[in-house]
Amino acid sequence: MDRREFLKGFTIIGASAVLVPSSVMLAQRAQELSKEFLEISSQHFQSLNEYAAAAILPSLASLALYAYTMELMYLLLTIFLLITTGIVV
Repeated sequence: MDRREFLKGFTIIGASAVLVPSSVMLAQRAQELSKEFLEISSQHFQSLNEYAAAAILPSLASLALYAYTMELMYLLLTIFLLITTGIVV
């Protein structure tokens, strides 16, 4: 075995001895960060859902009641006009 092959083999072994543990640690840290990101984003989505349930849905319900009431008023007005014009007896 000559010197060049020895240095090349030693360099590969040394680099793998350094890079493998650091890559494993990096993978574990990336996994922890992804879990933290998912927890934080789920908390934000939960707060948005609570806001929607507390603020947006009741306002939509009141708008729906208003629209239903206006539809009934237009229906009654139409029937009243039909009766007063003599079309419907």
